[in-house]
This record gives sequence, C-alpha cells and structure tokens, in this order.
Amino acid sequence: MVPEAPREHTEDGLLPGDGGWFVLNAREAAWRRSEGMGKWPRLEGKKPIFPQLGLGITVLEPGEPMTMYHWETDQEDFLVLSGEALAIVEGQARPLRQWDLLHCPAGTNHSIVGAGDGPCVVFAVGARENHTYRTPDGGIDGTDD
Repeated sequence: MVPEAPREHTEDGLLPGDGGWFVLNAREAAWRRSEGMGKWPRLEGKKPIFPQLGLGITVLEPGEPMTMYHWETDQEDFLVLSGEALAIVEGQARPLRQWDLLHCPAGTNHSIVGAGDGPCVVFAVGARENHTYRTPDGGIDGTDD
C-alpha cells in the first residue's frame, strides 16, 4: 500500500513531502516568484519529486516570459487557463488565449510570454523520460542530481 506523503507547513504555504500520494490545493501551496518571469506554486515540493511527469501552473503578467527561449529533450504541453499569452515557437509568434493548447514535441524551440491587459495562467506538463539539466557552462547533464 502506498502511504500518504507528509506536508510541511512553511511561512509561504504548504509543501508536499516525497514518498507517497497527496492532495495539495494550489492556493494553499508555497509559491515562488522569479523577478520578471512570473510566479508559480511549488506543487512538487522543495525540489521536483515527480520522476515521470513534470507539471506546473505559472501566473504571468503582460510582458513576462515563462522561461528563456529553449528546447527540451521530452515533449511539453501548455494550456492557457485564463488571460492571454504569446507563444514563440521555432522563431514564430502565435497569440494564445484561454483554453488554447500549445504542444511542443521534443526538440521544439519555444517560450511563452504573458500578453493582454492582465495576468494569464498557464498549466504546463512535460515528460521526464529523457529530461536533462543545463550545466553552468551551457552544456547538458543527463543526471538528476
């Protein structure tokens, strides 16, 4: 039987522990903010604990990019839950509005930028089967350390 994971109460909100199943309301979760790149709840805890599937919710103000322009070794998908955004994909700009889905197969260069008159909320999900991490010198490290 898989146990329920513990939840840690922090000054910023709740963080799930690893090692089991859990229910976490995004409004009650601890949130992070990256100056100029939006804010998001830490649904996976202190560090990513979901080995197969990465997911997240990001709130972007107009002009805020969700990430740097990049590509991933696994597919990623993005669903605009509210507001407007601009997808930059393989050098092309595409407007996104509520309920639009952006699908990026592995190796697709992309970024999403908040647009419109107010914040937008984007749900992101991506496979982690071949996930890699960038090293400080710009190289790629296939380990999860």
